[in-house]
Amino acid sequence: MAEIIDYGRFTERLARPRPRWELLDEVQREWGYEDPGGEPLVTREGEAPGYELDESDPIPAALVEWWDSPVNSFAFRPRLYWTHSQWPPSAPDTVENPPGDEIRVIMAEYEYVTQWGYLASEAHLPDPKVVVNTHEGWVVQSRSISEFFLQLALERLPACFGWTLRVPRSVVAGDPAIVERLQASYRDLGLPPWQESGTDALSYGAPDALIRHGRGSGATNAIVIQGRTREAVVQVADTLGLTWTDKELGAPGTLPSPVADLAPASFTEGGTDDRLRWTVVSTAATPPVPAVPDVPGLRDLPGRTVAAADQDGTTAVAGDSTGRVHVRATDGSQLADRALHRAPVTAVTCHRLEDGARLVMSGDAHGVLRYWVTGREPMRRAFDRRRAPVAALTSARLATGPALAAAWADGLTRVWDLRSMGVADLPLGTGVESLALASDGVLYVTTGEGTAALRLDPDRLWPTRGLQLRLDEIDWDSLWSNRGPAYEVPDLIAEVASDDEDEAQAAVKGLYELLVSKHTTLSAAAAAVPFLVERMLIPTNRARNTLLLLIADIADGPGEEREAVIAAVPSLLHLQEDEHPSIRWAAGELVRICGAPTAQ
Repeated sequence: MAEIIDYGRFTERLARPRPRWELLDEVQREWGYEDPGGEPLVTREGEAPGYELDESDPIPAALVEWWDSPVNSFAFRPRLYWTHSQWPPSAPDTVENPPGDEIRVIMAEYEYVTQWGYLASEAHLPDPKVVVNTHEGWVVQSRSISEFFLQLALERLPACFGWTLRVPRSVVAGDPAIVERLQASYRDLGLPPWQESGTDALSYGAPDALIRHGRGSGATNAIVIQGRTREAVVQVADTLGLTWTDKELGAPGTLPSPVADLAPASFTEGGTDDRLRWTVVSTAATPPVPAVPDVPGLRDLPGRTVAAADQDGTTAVAGDSTGRVHVRATDGSQLADRALHRAPVTAVTCHRLEDGARLVMSGDAHGVLRYWVTGREPMRRAFDRRRAPVAALTSARLATGPALAAAWADGLTRVWDLRSMGVADLPLGTGVESLALASDGVLYVTTGEGTAALRLDPDRLWPTRGLQLRLDEIDWDSLWSNRGPAYEVPDLIAEVASDDEDEAQAAVKGLYELLVSKHTTLSAAAAAVPFLVERMLIPTNRARNTLLLLIADIADGPGEEREAVIAAVPSLLHLQEDEHPSIRWAAGELVRICGAPTAQ
């Protein structure tokens, strides 16, 4: 966030003529919201399937536009907002209509205590004001529907993406000069006070920060400072004369996805990476790229940006500048045509599967990958996303099954085993212009310096591939955990094998919550034990100290999970002599809980 944005000048931005949703888009991006790619999780069609607009009860154009807008962050990440949308707009729930008019509710907070809507008498207007219920009745919340969604974003997104310092009412009551300093030092945003559960909060702007003054009886915190950076919050707190501690200054709940900072790709014959996942067999190779057939319909495709063919040249796929992906057979017949991206398509690949279907992968200028098997619906969520444009894609069938490789402009190349969904991150470097994966496991990487051929080692690329495939053989949804069906368990077991210690330890913690109970038999725990023991017997596992305790605590359960651990104890007894004290202690706990097992 190199650029400092002065929200003290927000009124000027509000007054500037511009397209209706442009300022909302700007504000969302400024606070760290990123388009996740894929389809919206919430749509007006999904809210009311089959609903058609009733012309006798018009709906403002701005509301329809918001629902369908690609910058509608609520539709793509509704959990950021902690509100319920309402489509079609309806009468208020448990709240009376104002005298002589009716309310059409468009949004409510989770308890439905606060509801926002427009007046039925103004429904014919393209962008009418929004009102909200308060103790004093219905009052104006925003001067238009578009302004309301801007205010809602300003209320919710900084709490997730920003640094936050909350000042209780008691502190401000004890030092009323805090409010005087606030009003003297900062300008309000030019927006009406936010009315929700009696907060009556007026917002002020500062460099890279927002300050909310909750004046109503429902405001637990009289002052809330939210900043794009920690420094911005500290500066405001110092200006207001506040005393605070590091513990009181909350860090962002969501951080932007990382961008690799890599040098240009460079290869030498015989070179490899530190894990021996690939070896350069040639620096002057010729990539085996199937020629793209001259398919009618794709030849003169308007805005065509990229094209590729499947391994036998019978199918062609192209992307365009509008984000659409087009798939054609060589005879020109249309196999598929979809609007999958909200940015120009920058890379595509196509692979014919064993059953004849075509696997299509496409990437765009926003870094989003979409996965699609023709004849089926595309995956609604993005297959992957990084904060750099997708530079190249390739796919092939290896000895291990179908595989995919993608390179982003920041220098990271990612390789998937699509059968197990094992993934390897290869920091090959920037400047990758194209990739070509051959069936013999050689990845051809083309840069401005030429093409290097990298022989991949599948066992080192995807060391947990076998584990994941064996996990997939179990119907975890039919097994029971502390939170119901155990669909979360296999992914957490796979994460226990991670090279990242924080990720491995977090996975063990997640498994504790799902699999440990002294009072309830958990069928998922018994099924998980052999996999956990297997991970425990790998000396390089990054979570061994807590993993053995997890196994011991599972043995404290009342049912089949205890028997599963007891059966595995002989293979773990040697850990009582482990060099690490924490593991020796955990092994002792295991023996204590299971009794004194006899070696078999």
